[in-house]
Amino acid sequence: MLQPSAIVRKKPWLLSDDSGISFIDLMLSLVVLTIGVLAMMDLQIIATRSNASSQGTVTAISLAEEKMETIKNKPFTSIISEAPTTWTDPVAGVIYTTTVTVTNNQPISGVKKVDVTVTWSDKAGAHRIPMATVIAPQ
Repeated sequence: MLQPSAIVRKKPWLLSDDSGISFIDLMLSLVVLTIGVLAMMDLQIIATRSNASSQGTVTAISLAEEKMETIKNKPFTSIISEAPTTWTDPVAGVIYTTTVTVTNNQPISGVKKVDVTVTWSDKAGAHRIPMATVIAPQ
């Protein structure tokens, strides 16, 4: 027959009163959880800002491409520099300024170099998207 002292020696944790978790264990787990949640919130904020910045760049590129296509569809003799124009994004409230500069006989004689630049400012600062092409008479 097995003696009671043999049970204690074989499996002492069966007879102890330390069941469950302590208050300190609970507090430490809450601290670790809080740090993890705060880190995830910071990542969410960074992702949101990056998304807004990317959206501004996409809008500026679209405006520059649209202006460039408009200029390419004009007769060669009517391609000239234009005064800056502005467009306001109705959702973000950002103002985009498009500037068109035409240089005659650049880079070779008989052609026109067209530079379209779109600028805007947002929370991240000032941004600039340049686009250039050379147009020859047809």
